[in-house]
Amino acid sequence: MIETVEVSERIRKPLWKKLNPMWWFGNEGEQTVDEAPWYMPHRPRIVRYIFWNFFRNPMMNFRNYVIGVGDRTYTVVGKVPAMCIQRDDLDPPQLGWQWSFIRSRWLLLPFVSYCGRKFVMQLGWQPFGYAEIKLNWRKAGGYNPGVSECDRAAVNRGS
Repeated sequence: MIETVEVSERIRKPLWKKLNPMWWFGNEGEQTVDEAPWYMPHRPRIVRYIFWNFFRNPMMNFRNYVIGVGDRTYTVVGKVPAMCIQRDDLDPPQLGWQWSFIRSRWLLLPFVSYCGRKFVMQLGWQPFGYAEIKLNWRKAGGYNPGVSECDRAAVNRGS
């Protein structure tokens, strides 16, 4: 089945910000490291900030507002549910392909993701507007539908 979702009431970012390469590395519209106490909790704030903005979430403003459409009104058309990024985010979790595209005036921006037992891939513009390329191998043990990513991370930390 195919679903259509309207995304509206977005606030445009000013052009002067979009043209500033220093701003590209920020994370203006999403969760910040200060709002993520679970991320590297035993490290100093400056280390957490650098890793969050430059390694874990590099160039978020660039991906969302410069080449992405996170500050625009658009329509998402895709496999139900169209706003899903990858199938293992669903309840109950699933494996397989997810696809959608963003339609904004004359722009047509594709997105495809795949999650398997051992591999996760995302390519294109997510339904929320981000431009994304992601290729990850799952950790030893692979996919376990009964264990969330947060629970798996806690087990791996020894918590």
